[in-house]
Amino acid sequence: MNLKRASSWLGLITGSAIVFGAVQAQAYTFSRNYRPNDVLDFSALGYTYSGINVPGGTAGLQVRRSAASLNATEISRFVSAIQTLKTRTVTAANGAVVSEYDQFVATHLGAMDLAGRPGPDGRPLVNAAHGRAGFLPWHRAFIYEFERALQTVDPTVTIPYWDWTDINGSQNVLFTNNFLGGNGINPNGTPGGPVQTGPFTAANGWVQRSDLSGDVWLGTSTGRQPLRRNLGVFAPRTATNRGMITAAQENTALNTTSYLTLNTRLELNIHNPMHNWVGGSMNTMTSPNAPEFWMLHANIDRLWARWQTAVAGTGRLDGVGAYAAIGTQAYGHDRLQPMWPWDGGQSRVAADLAALIPGLPGVSPPNSNFSSFLMASAPEDLFSDTTGNMYNPWGHSAYHGDEPCPDEINMPCDMPCHQSEHVPEPASIFGLLAFGALGAGRLRKGKQPQKA
Repeated sequence: MNLKRASSWLGLITGSAIVFGAVQAQAYTFSRNYRPNDVLDFSALGYTYSGINVPGGTAGLQVRRSAASLNATEISRFVSAIQTLKTRTVTAANGAVVSEYDQFVATHLGAMDLAGRPGPDGRPLVNAAHGRAGFLPWHRAFIYEFERALQTVDPTVTIPYWDWTDINGSQNVLFTNNFLGGNGINPNGTPGGPVQTGPFTAANGWVQRSDLSGDVWLGTSTGRQPLRRNLGVFAPRTATNRGMITAAQENTALNTTSYLTLNTRLELNIHNPMHNWVGGSMNTMTSPNAPEFWMLHANIDRLWARWQTAVAGTGRLDGVGAYAAIGTQAYGHDRLQPMWPWDGGQSRVAADLAALIPGLPGVSPPNSNFSSFLMASAPEDLFSDTTGNMYNPWGHSAYHGDEPCPDEINMPCDMPCHQSEHVPEPASIFGLLAFGALGAGRLRKGKQPQKA
């Protein structure tokens, strides 16, 4: 093992010991201030993927494997580690009780909540995780942190990747009763409702917080939410069905020498359609509620790793061809700028959302009682800097998918969009209603008790 990898593993072991120690319910703390530059060489983080060779060899690296290749014991350990994070709870400074798993759900939502808020350099922030150059490195760091959290439960667990080009494995291994469970079913028997089989059902205790589920935009509280799915067909993708992405489509996306082109293709042409394919809870801003989120993003990360190692040398791992040029990207997406939430509190999300991430460095939420999260939910949130710029989560600082947003309804501003489909965003009608609910949402927050 070289010094670089040894240092990475020492940091992992030491960090885990410091964070959790002997107290199982200690909040998971994000490990360091990550910049895109810090995660370009995935092998320096201590992992690789099966079938991918890295400069210097794979000795000493943990290997993330295809989910379809796991045996029954490996599946059970992975599922059990996820369930444990869902049951281990911590208490934030304001008294909110949140599971370690739900901190990650809140973090994903927080990445979108940043859009339009004033940044450390005075410019409005943008979506921290989507729509720009940081899509790939942000999610690489995010799932790496989640893997580290899983390993505090079971050090043998790594995040398997979902190879959707293996249709048989997807159908007969992943979405089965001993792994992810099957499709969601509505009360009338049609597909697309709550998941009814497998370990991630409401009956088995897998529920989404009311403030971290599909109703968060309106600030409503409808109790705990079951995980929902509306799976597409297990067939190659065509223009007329919701089949999965094919190997040919992946190869087309990878056929470029430009990082920015690759980043856009993987997000818009591969990642977004697969969120759509799963449907249900994966079609929301709180998509990490669905355990398949982690395997989907591990595969996106693997495709990026394939591109990085497709040419000899390390030019796509740490050279000038590995990322966008310095100084060309929005704050938090530039190669040498820290990404939220790994920026030491320089960028701030809404206080009630921050309260659901007690392990987030640099955040001290007020000792207030909130019942559900609503973006820009208070009048003071709307005017968030001294220049009078209005905070608008759907404004021109929000996610466009690098192209004009094809709004489904006539909006006064741009909706976050993913190829005309809002993935992982809420339905567009929420946008019209949310602004009308801003004041009412804040009033309800002050009166209602905390709901889990």
